[in-house]
Amino acid sequence: MSIIDEALNDLSKARSISAKALVAYSGGKDSLVVTDLAVRSFESVEGFFMYLVPGLECVERQLEEGRKWFGIKIRLYPHWIAAKYVREGVYCNDWHGNNDLPEWKLNDIYALAMQEAKIPFILTGAKRADSGWRRRFMTTNYKEAVRNPIAGWHKYDVLAYLRARHIPEPPSSGKSATGIDLSTPSLLWLHDTYPDDFKRLCEYFPFAEAVVWRRKFYGI
Repeated sequence: MSIIDEALNDLSKARSISAKALVAYSGGKDSLVVTDLAVRSFESVEGFFMYLVPGLECVERQLEEGRKWFGIKIRLYPHWIAAKYVREGVYCNDWHGNNDLPEWKLNDIYALAMQEAKIPFILTGAKRADSGWRRRFMTTNYKEAVRNPIAGWHKYDVLAYLRARHIPEPPSSGKSATGIDLSTPSLLWLHDTYPDDFKRLCEYFPFAEAVVWRRKFYGI
């Protein structure tokens, strides 16, 4: 049995629970594969996306492409890590009142997304080959409600599937990532490629501009 057949077989079992599927949609390569597999397997598919900063053009464009390509609805939620960044003063003012912000976890977003979509499980693009953290996440987080149909895949399996299905690869926002975060490669990519989006991000994380000046003065 091929890895695609294994994934489709896993999704077939999930369909016996619900004819609808909810995909953790990031717009990255893995989530594109899982979304395509889900559309092939379920009567109805919805996605949900976690944003760091609302209203970024690069993100909105990516989401709209996903909606049109797969014909699905994509719900939006604040990323759970955003509150953590603010509480800890990452690229923003470390104000004592920030400590009162709620400590959201990924499972909280998952629970909210499933409740609002009225779908009892989530499909993710998590792979065991990604990292040790990812492997731990796959075995400890919401195991009963989260399915990882491409868990055994590798990077080149994902790329081969996208090409075979003629699904365009998403642009990289730094190193091998496709999402927007506060890592230096991601921030520099956003600054260079979507300067207006970078300015908007700096409205929330004003000291993120430090990475641009560091590159200018020190080349790093």
